[in-house]
Amino acid sequence: MARKQKLLRESTGHLTVVQQEAKYKAEILAADGLPKLQVTPPNHLKGAAKQEYKRIIASLGKLPLRNLDRVELENYCTWYGIYKKISLDLPKITADIDYNRQKYDYFEKDYFKAARGHDKDLIKGLKTSLRLYGGKIADLEAQQDKLIRNLDKATKNIKSLASDLGLNVNSRMQMNMPKAEDDQGKHSIMEMFN
Repeated sequence: MARKQKLLRESTGHLTVVQQEAKYKAEILAADGLPKLQVTPPNHLKGAAKQEYKRIIASLGKLPLRNLDRVELENYCTWYGIYKKISLDLPKITADIDYNRQKYDYFEKDYFKAARGHDKDLIKGLKTSLRLYGGKIADLEAQQDKLIRNLDKATKNIKSLASDLGLNVNSRMQMNMPKAEDDQGKHSIMEMFN
């Protein structure tokens, strides 16, 4: 797998003139020879995804992103929108679970009191309430688990796409780090002394 390329101005290693020219030509083809990204978000992006697109476009600076990178940027924004929606929905589900657990606990206490008193009609009604709230809790916990799995998936996709696009600190720092040249094994011992 090929290494990710750094811009010529960010290269800190000693490059030959030929390597510098090749890198310069590659930058021109990758950046200046292609149409720029559109500044306005695409119509199909909605809500948080559209806001994220606007934020990123304003912050791109000198990153060599062009129209060819649009799909990857749109995917990033879409996954961000999903992440944002789940982040807002998760506390609501958690609050609903807590509410239904309180109700369940309340009916459970009454059930045990009724069981000691042998009130069959009351026991029957309380069993129905316990099944109802127990079912609600199970359904809400299943929804919560699904949201957490989707949140994890969105987070992983966001991190991967952000790294590819140079949108996180690590990927930008990696652009500035010198490559570790491993000369061992590239040349024979005789070539090293010539």
